[in-house]
Amino acid sequence: MGLDILWVILSLVGVLGLFFILVYATKKLNTGIGYANGNRMKVVDRISLGRDGMLVVVNVAGKLMLFGVTGQHIEKLSDIDMTPEEYSERASSPEQGKTMSFASAFAEVVKKKKGTEKDNGDD
Repeated sequence: MGLDILWVILSLVGVLGLFFILVYATKKLNTGIGYANGNRMKVVDRISLGRDGMLVVVNVAGKLMLFGVTGQHIEKLSDIDMTPEEYSERASSPEQGKTMSFASAFAEVVKKKKGTEKDNGDD
């Protein structure tokens, strides 16, 4: 009887130990999944648009691009006419007493895009 209880306790300890080892290994293996940055491609900025969507600024080989991301779809929305350094400086440095937010940077990109579409449409 005492041996049976000892066997159950050792089995439980073994199962719990295996569980914690698997959790640890999963965390270690999944560090490169998600918003990982590579050598030539980096996520510079992102903003959530609710539960299922976000806007993401990505630096690809020195060129900034704006992407719309949902659970089912990723779409390139625009190129950003700034270097990654300019974008970082404008986002972090005081500009007339306030910092530039992602929303204001996005509004500026949209304004520029609408201006170029109007210019191209007039030709």
